[in-house]
Amino acid sequence: MRAARRSLTADEVEEKSAKIQTLLFSYEKYKSAETVMLYLSSFKEPSTEEIVRGALKSGKRVIVPVSDTKTETIELSYIDSFDELKKGAYGILEPKLIKSAFAEDIEFILIPGIAFDRQGHRIGFGKGYYDKLLYGLNAEKTALCYEFQLFNEIPSDAHDEPVNTIITEERIYAV
Repeated sequence: MRAARRSLTADEVEEKSAKIQTLLFSYEKYKSAETVMLYLSSFKEPSTEEIVRGALKSGKRVIVPVSDTKTETIELSYIDSFDELKKGAYGILEPKLIKSAFAEDIEFILIPGIAFDRQGHRIGFGKGYYDKLLYGLNAEKTALCYEFQLFNEIPSDAHDEPVNTIITEERIYAV
């Protein structure tokens, strides 16, 4: 899974990401959300830069994650511009200045991962950052991934928080 993603060329990432972005922007639950939480992509994940820029341009309130490496939790911060970001923990873009946000404000959240299944389970990077955030969260939970990252079934634990929807470069999967 990681090897397949790592083998993607920059052009392939850009092409597949553009298709994913088009599907996301057409998705009614995304379109109707006023406050969205968007992760900032890295490691050849589907690119979210244009998604973040598009959300800001359309007037959505945008929340991004900030990794607290000591507690292995996510702190939430609003951003008003992509220019407010700098490389943070794990080399992922994070706000230079945190503008505190609250989980209960999130209407729609994008969730990263390494692998997903058709029941909405995901394999992340192993530290549980997103599972802790998602527990009890009353928001539309949507994952972005490449089609090759989607499986019929993957292992899951009781603490794993599933997503509601998965968007690949090929289609939107309702879970």
